[in-house]
Amino acid sequence: MYRTLTMFLLATSLYGANFISSDVCRKCHPTIYNEYRDSMHSKSSIYSDDIHKSVWEHHPMKKDGKYKCAKCHTPSDTKLVNSLLKDGKGMPQDNEIEQKEPIGCTYCHRIKGIKEGKVSNSNIISQKPKYYFALKKGKNENEVIKFHETTSFFGLSRKVTGSPFHTIDYSNKTFNSGKMCLGCHDHKQNSKGTTICTIDLKSSKESKENCITCHMPQVQGSFNTIIKSKTHAYHGFLGVHNNPKALAKYIKIDAKKVDGKLQITVKNLANHKLFAQPLRLAQLHITIQSKDKSTKLKPFDFSTVLGKDGKAAPAWLATEILKDTTLKAFENRVIDTNYTIKSPQKVILEFGYYKVAPKFASKLGINSKDATTFHTLIKKEYNF
Repeated sequence: MYRTLTMFLLATSLYGANFISSDVCRKCHPTIYNEYRDSMHSKSSIYSDDIHKSVWEHHPMKKDGKYKCAKCHTPSDTKLVNSLLKDGKGMPQDNEIEQKEPIGCTYCHRIKGIKEGKVSNSNIISQKPKYYFALKKGKNENEVIKFHETTSFFGLSRKVTGSPFHTIDYSNKTFNSGKMCLGCHDHKQNSKGTTICTIDLKSSKESKENCITCHMPQVQGSFNTIIKSKTHAYHGFLGVHNNPKALAKYIKIDAKKVDGKLQITVKNLANHKLFAQPLRLAQLHITIQSKDKSTKLKPFDFSTVLGKDGKAAPAWLATEILKDTTLKAFENRVIDTNYTIKSPQKVILEFGYYKVAPKFASKLGINSKDATTFHTLIKKEYNF
């Protein structure tokens, strides 16, 4: 019943939808377009993302000819999506959409709402042509702007409102709340009913931040060429693939001596799990330096380990979660190392991540240096 309902919603949301090429958007939004082209939204297909391609090469759906990843990885390829909806089968083709804009500008800006589901959420796409939802600071939440031009002083003064190419709707609460990302990024169950990924979003009275404010912060530069502005929302989408150090401010680490032992505190200031994707591995590296030697403690892992029959397994086979040490929303994790501090000693802390945990990278044949290198987000030193 649930599967039938989900497929119906997808069909009514996507079937027949035509998404204008992002190259068209480029004419008025060159700065935003250039940021987008460097983002994972532009590189989410198997033809641009080596990690996704490696996972797909090992996935059993490939043998079945069912690229169900298209729902979130290549939704702008409507020919592929519609084939999956109608026949249950469809494979990605090396075409311009897959290469350049698997998740295009007009796809995201036509997300009318989110349909929550047990297996995963779904995006509800507006069928109105040239009608796009947007979020802009200072705009009335009930405002819908059509293009309007006024002149005064016999044409010497000209004022332009809106876009001559499309209507802009600022009234969509899905955008205003930052929830427009949750159609794809909230959670995912596999065919075994195991939740393999969830960001476990939490609300807080102290925090007014959401997906947009954190991952698309305001940066310098006009958002278009018609109506000039000092700033615009960053469309490179901050994350592990793009400018990750900008997100380091949401992680705090500290070290102190308690009863002669080294104690570490790691705090997650974000309103969701950190590194929730099961391929990721975050770690805390601890180095102790004395006058005559340097000692490295065993790294502390922050990750989700999926399994089957008590052993680690890939996401599509997992029937259980063997271990979940990810940092939860607003969590303050205290780590007792049991290491005795003998002054004078220097403690060096490094918190960072692997895009793909080394063990999984080896099994999937991922050799990319970027994917298998430890990326440091924070490094701090303490003298005891």
